[in-house]
Amino acid sequence: MTEWIGGIAGVLAIVGVLLNNRRLIWCFPVWLVSNSLCCGLYAHAGLWSLAVRDVVFIVLSIEGWLRWRRPCSKSQR
Repeated sequence: MTEWIGGIAGVLAIVGVLLNNRRLIWCFPVWLVSNSLCCGLYAHAGLWSLAVRDVVFIVLSIEGWLRWRRPCSKSQR
């Protein structure tokens, strides 16, 4: 089961990068799912530094998603 979850998380991470390369906002929710799966796997295995890293990635994905949805000012273009 762990292998399947890890494989799905890996595929989602790649899809997230492809979406980001195409400047599509859907990269963020895809990364949220991918990083959440990885975080769960790492925590289950006791790999706490990697679990914490994925928590940081989750927070950054949320921040990116929120920032992307906000209209930017002229100085940010």
